[in-house]
Amino acid sequence: MGATLPDKLYYKIGEVAKTAGVRTSVLRFWESEFDFLKPEKSTTGQRLYSKREVDLILLVRRLLYDEKFTIEGVKKRITPKGRIISDGDLALSPPPERHLLLLRDIRDELLLLRNQM
Repeated sequence: MGATLPDKLYYKIGEVAKTAGVRTSVLRFWESEFDFLKPEKSTTGQRLYSKREVDLILLVRRLLYDEKFTIEGVKKRITPKGRIISDGDLALSPPPERHLLLLRDIRDELLLLRNQM
């Protein structure tokens, strides 16, 4: 990735693109895909990203380019309001032991029925 950002209130699209290591057109595309990326616009129409948005852009870049997520995968990982969903929130808990026992009983009964035919 590119340079680090100076500490200030807003960042221009070129600064953010350089820091993220992507082209400005990629950032504009991401704005159309992700509801959490809505930069302010100056009176001249220049996009101005907050520090929070820059952090989310860096996360999106990491998820897409380094971890090989799809756009839809990133949407599942970051809410439209920009809340990051952790791995634990995404993980499916294993079924309770009683469900496993029930499934084994059903499988055994089905095998018996198949063998009777």
